[in-house]
Amino acid sequence: MILSIIIPAHNEGLNLASLLPNLKAILDELQITHEIIVICRELDPATEQAVRRAAGRVIEQTERGYGGALMMGFQMAHGQYFLTMDADLSHSPEFVRDLWAQRENADVVIASRYVEGGRAIMPWGRYLLSRTLNVFLSRGLSLGIRDMSSGFRLYRASVIQNMRLEARDFDVLQEILVRAYAEGRRVKEVAFTYTPRRHGSSNARVFRF
Repeated sequence: MILSIIIPAHNEGLNLASLLPNLKAILDELQITHEIIVICRELDPATEQAVRRAAGRVIEQTERGYGGALMMGFQMAHGQYFLTMDADLSHSPEFVRDLWAQRENADVVIASRYVEGGRAIMPWGRYLLSRTLNVFLSRGLSLGIRDMSSGFRLYRASVIQNMRLEARDFDVLQEILVRAYAEGRRVKEVAFTYTPRRHGSSNARVFRF
């Protein structure tokens, strides 16, 4: 198994029905052997149907929060690389090509909204909060990463498998980067355009960061 795709999802059946076929088509085109793992708090019929059609696996979440969902996905994954992405179509499956192309250049590759060439299409208030958050975290932690809250990432599996993650909310994204840097891992950002979700409302709460 080369690639494990890990997708936290809560009531995202409509979005998954669009995302997963497109994602599989790209992975098949790239000839990457893969598995799709969707982690949800409560399994709904739309999610179950979308994942079944994509020949994926659904894991019902027992650990709390976004961090708990990622941790469960990491534990169940078998790939040499882990790809994490959102289910709401704000992370274009087409961009998987760009992340995959950088796999030999870094241990962690981040789809970044805030490096040169990146873009974030979102309401102004949310954009301002997100930029403020990332500037604060980048400078406070002295990591030099512009988009520390992006969950669209490609990891070398060996980076994650030995980590003992403590965070169970969205701060797991920063914890992973801190631990990766402490271990001397290479981190690279790739310019990415973030677009609004298609259906439903966001489960992220910026102020909780």
